[in-house]
Amino acid sequence: MLSEEQVDTFHREGYLNGGAALDDDEVDVLRDELDRVIADQDREGVPQPVRLINMNRSKPEEPVWQVVNIWEASEPYRDLLSHQKITEEIAQLTRASRLRIWHDQIQYKPARTGGVNMWHQDAPLWPIIEPMTEVSAWVAMDDVDVENGCMSMVSGSHQWGNHIEFIKGLDGYDGMPDRFEDHDVEIVTRPVRKGEVHYHHALTWHGSHANKSERPRRAIAIHYMTEESRFVASGNHVMKPFVEVGDGELMRGEHFPLVWEQE
Repeated sequence: MLSEEQVDTFHREGYLNGGAALDDDEVDVLRDELDRVIADQDREGVPQPVRLINMNRSKPEEPVWQVVNIWEASEPYRDLLSHQKITEEIAQLTRASRLRIWHDQIQYKPARTGGVNMWHQDAPLWPIIEPMTEVSAWVAMDDVDVENGCMSMVSGSHQWGNHIEFIKGLDGYDGMPDRFEDHDVEIVTRPVRKGEVHYHHALTWHGSHANKSERPRRAIAIHYMTEESRFVASGNHVMKPFVEVGDGELMRGEHFPLVWEQE
């Protein structure tokens, strides 16, 4: 469980390193499963994730591999969704009484060629759910640092609202200004060691630079919804075809499993 000081830090900054969640053996299982799922892509009769693509379409030679809902293709990843430490701490940070999975997302930057993940906010890219209160658990499967493309975050930016259009208009990854409206823009690099979990709010501005090191950079982000989350039928998202509820109804269903509930 997190201390009150850690929870306060998260609410002030919009992110927090929660410390070790997995041991080396558990990480090795997830690494092997990632390799297997990629190798089994489109293999008939084998469960598949919802999506497996290179996010860096403009520079395919500098890939950022994205796997959405690997849990639907892998039992160890499914088990990770309800990891006791992670779900209890997400509940602390969100003050939730129930947690469901919105979706998971592998982010894999290969050694030497892994590309940039541009600045963004998560929640505005998820227009089929509201409110914008989701919190993600980002679990590192490698030591992730400045050399191999760790995330950077803008401190306190989750309190500024939805500014995805401004962020999209930045002149490249290094184009972040020193000020935005009445706010100082403080960029903080966020190294995460293998097996650690790093939390961030869905409105926190974040991105990651390229991996030019000799080491891969593998991680999974698990995006959690609280009991407040509702479906917005006017939006579009890769998960929309799997929604089983009507417009404005609370999110639930087979593809959005309940993973924690207050006793």
